Amino acid sequence: MINALARLSAPERRQIIDDFVDRAFADVIDEDATLVAGWMRDLPSDLPEDPTSEQINAWVELAELAGDESFQRTIRRMVLSGEENNRLEYGLELRPLVLEHAGAALSRGIAPESAGASLILKRIIPDDLSGEETAALITWLDMVAEPRVERYWQLLSLLKGQKPSPPAVPSFAWLLAALRAHHSRRRTAGP
Repeated sequence: MINALARLSAPERRQIIDDFVDRAFADVIDEDATLVAGWMRDLPSDLPEDPTSEQINAWVELAELAGDESFQRTIRRMVLSGEENNRLEYGLELRPLVLEHAGAALSRGIAPESAGASLILKRIIPDDLSGEETAALITWLDMVAEPRVERYWQLLSLLKGQKPSPPAVPSFAWLLAALRAHHSRRRTAGP
């Protein structure tokens, strides 16, 4: 299978990705969705003449992800949720804060349910979010903290000969766990 996938022509490889993106973004008319779809299609026109084993493995893994029905459903769910509640801009603003503060909490071993985590949450998330807004954010973070989505972007970077960004999912997963713990504590405590 690896040999077969690696020997596909550039148009055949592009078709695998185009079919995947077309299914994920079908019937969604939204500026941000169009932008993200373009990014997801940003595959180099061809593997280098002498691809590294890392690039061949990246292509094979990318093709497997694109063909994985569970991954396709995950991307489709993300696309459809963005249509009714667009959070692309919010996500771009939130990412640096999450990487800085939740990433530091992870490296220092601060548990998401601890009192210290509550202070870190205030550096990332506005303290005045309503319960409804917090619940919506938790739902969004649950989708964002999907390791396979991050892996898709890492694989595209490898295929383009770029160094992938450091993993962000662990920091987003920490934030998600902290929000869940402290949100449920606030609801239990009441006004």
